Amino acid sequence: MNILETLNIYKTFKLKNLEISAVEDLNLKIDTSDFFALVGESGSGKSTVAKLLLRLIRPDRGKILFKDRDIWHIEKEELKFFRRSVQVVFQDPYTSLNPRMKIYRIIEEPLRIHKVFPPEETKAKIIEMIKRVGLNEEIFTLYPHQLSGGQRQRVAIARALILSPSILIADEPLSSLDVSLQASLLNLLIEMREIREFGILFITHDLNIVRTASNKVAVMHLGRIVEEGETEKIFKEPLHPYTKTLLNSIPGFHRRTRKKTICLSSEEFIAWSLTGCRFYPRCQYKMPECKDNPPLKIIDGRKLRCFLNF
Repeated sequence: MNILETLNIYKTFKLKNLEISAVEDLNLKIDTSDFFALVGESGSGKSTVAKLLLRLIRPDRGKILFKDRDIWHIEKEELKFFRRSVQVVFQDPYTSLNPRMKIYRIIEEPLRIHKVFPPEETKAKIIEMIKRVGLNEEIFTLYPHQLSGGQRQRVAIARALILSPSILIADEPLSSLDVSLQASLLNLLIEMREIREFGILFITHDLNIVRTASNKVAVMHLGRIVEEGETEKIFKEPLHPYTKTLLNSIPGFHRRTRKKTICLSSEEFIAWSLTGCRFYPRCQYKMPECKDNPPLKIIDGRKLRCFLNF
């Protein structure tokens, strides 16, 4: 049984007189064994997916299932269990941590709300968790602004994992940090996942991180998943033209054989986000039929949304 699953999810937003599909026909399955990466350029809809999965915004159509139960049709106690089981680490810890609360109170708050441990055990659990994420008790009396960016993000991770969730949704958690801190926190997440056995949905545009850590990857382009499968297969042989473009953008990746791609204005992106294949204007393989919505195919165990025959 999958812990978290989406069934044909659609979400649109209004932009002046236009309705833009931020998420269209989304079907994802995440279990506790997955380090699932969701990748794509800025504006592709990745953060909207995170908000949908966290029940922060409601989809226009489709279902989001938590242990086979629709999260928008569950009772109060089930909803509380869902909130405890699906935790999140946001991109910017400076804005996601309450500036008026000391670090101890920030980590303690989820335990007080969900009453997971008896009060006498709470402090011991918080000390254990803060040490696991590479910090010490000296920071308990500090406020978030008194910590470095890496320390703040470790506190955010500790707060998310203190409840032992089944799924952790990490929305660009490393993008605001330097390379050495990124590597340190990525290793921390991998280590914590092995110890506590939880699934991760890792939302990012950094393909080097995806290649290093994830076992599954879904490539998102303007609201649609265009390719999904095992990370190793997709990096070894990408099938969708957009996936190839993303991989060619990695510094040093196929550097000698990469081709330049067309750059488009935001107006052209919006125009093509309404009908047909949304990668059509930039695709070197485009055909007349690409002006229609491409079908979703299963090829070699991976999902592919394209008219090309492989």
